[in-house]
Amino acid sequence: MMNKNMQRIVVAIIAVILAVIMILSLVAPAMAAEEAEEWDVQTEEQIAEEADAEEPITEEAGAEDQVTEEAGEEVPDAGDTAQVSSEDQSANVSEAVAASENSLQTNPNAVILDGVKIGSVDVSGMNEEQATAAVNAHVAEMQNSVMTARADGQEMVIAVSDLGFNWTNPNVVSKALSLGRRGNILERYKVRKDLSANGVELPIEREFSSDAMHAFISQCAVTANRAPVENALTLNGDGTLSVVEGVNGIVVDESASYSAMVLYMNTGWRGGAPDFNLVTEVIPPSRDKEQLARVKDIIGTGDTDYSGSSPEREQNIVNGTQLISGIILMPGEQFSLLEHVVPFSAENGYAPAPSYAEGSVIDTFGGGICQVSTTLYLAVLQAELQVDERFCHSMMVHYIEPSKDAAISEEGGKDLKFTNNTDAPIYLYGTAGGGALHFSIYGVETRPAGRTVNYISNVLSQTDVQFIFIPDENLPAGTIIQSGEPHIGYEAELWKETVENGEMTREWVNESSYRMTPITYTVGVQTADPNLKANLMGAIAAGQLDQINYFLSLAGLA
Repeated sequence: MMNKNMQRIVVAIIAVILAVIMILSLVAPAMAAEEAEEWDVQTEEQIAEEADAEEPITEEAGAEDQVTEEAGEEVPDAGDTAQVSSEDQSANVSEAVAASENSLQTNPNAVILDGVKIGSVDVSGMNEEQATAAVNAHVAEMQNSVMTARADGQEMVIAVSDLGFNWTNPNVVSKALSLGRRGNILERYKVRKDLSANGVELPIEREFSSDAMHAFISQCAVTANRAPVENALTLNGDGTLSVVEGVNGIVVDESASYSAMVLYMNTGWRGGAPDFNLVTEVIPPSRDKEQLARVKDIIGTGDTDYSGSSPEREQNIVNGTQLISGIILMPGEQFSLLEHVVPFSAENGYAPAPSYAEGSVIDTFGGGICQVSTTLYLAVLQAELQVDERFCHSMMVHYIEPSKDAAISEEGGKDLKFTNNTDAPIYLYGTAGGGALHFSIYGVETRPAGRTVNYISNVLSQTDVQFIFIPDENLPAGTIIQSGEPHIGYEAELWKETVENGEMTREWVNESSYRMTPITYTVGVQTADPNLKANLMGAIAAGQLDQINYFLSLAGLA
């Protein structure tokens, strides 16, 4: 059986609970009615006094304990009594809270408590209509604003409305109105104390079009992305090279920028013109400055003569040389000459000049560019770089020996390609002027001193120029038209001779085939003299130009 001390404690606890429930059942309905008439009649001090009513309840319970103890009576089991009383009192409290909540819907004069903001809008003391109007105005201002996205000093703008801006929680005004007026007295008191001390900001929740945001960021990337300017070399007046420091590039991280933009526009932006920094990555120059500083030696040269060329051909040679000069190849990097000199157009600095096409000579934009590729090929051979692709001309050229040329053709797919197979960067430097074309290749000389390299052109066979005679019945006798540019045909190969430590080695390099192109004579045979015509036809069949001229002279037509 429970001892008397324990019984007294239980009775005291039950008494306190009953007293609190009784107080709440009496006060809550009155407070709800008060709030229905005017929201802010009940002050924080009044709520505090009501909450503090627990203290005297405890003292009365103590007095009851004392009486019971003095009487020395057995304490009855109060469980059933407490249960019934608690249910009745809880019903009263629920009715009071319901009355308070109903008052929020029916009282047009209800105002939001002090210390409440919706977004950056202070709605303290406003009724629902006023607060809704204020927040709507703020949202409209946000929707009509222009966002600025920044990246490395560049600015890109877009109207917020074009991002699909939409306010998604207009019920936040009702939530603000209910703060401090929901729940029991103690809960409401705590909320009001918190508002008084700290205030609260309810978010303006919003959504945007994912597609619109992705599209805008992609547009920003197109504008802001910048390739790095590579570290480079420049040739000084004294023939030495200096390193020219490059500039970092920048690239927009579109995925990270999208995530950051969503976070900023939904939580970081509270009003005014939104200003957002895109997530970018710095791309440094790829060429190592220390590697470039090693380049000091000329490891190969090539020279050809273009004096006697037409002004248009000279223009093409100078232009092509300038397009190549200054190029740097890092170790292992391949060079394609064609990629650097096309397109062959007036816009790219070229003029029409003679060039080879299908066994004939015609004027095309860029005619003469093959002398540039040939001269560079000579320097590549001297530098002993790795030649990956080289083509000979269709017909022999006059400025270089057989198998030492290098033809390029955009339509024909001919290119000069080579790879820097050294362990240091190489620098191509070319000049063209006064009929002299020159290329130097700078790098790091690692070959032994006294080592020499020579390239020998070896002609395997030769086909002399042929003469073709064609009679023309429509041309009067005495007319001879010469066409075609004669070229001797060759089969040739190139050998590399290396002398090192007094010993010579030979290495096959390439083979080339140049077609023979004939001279064509169209001879007029229209005449009333049958003997002359017969003699001309005989000389044409024999391919004898001297006889043709002889018969024409007898007829007084030569």
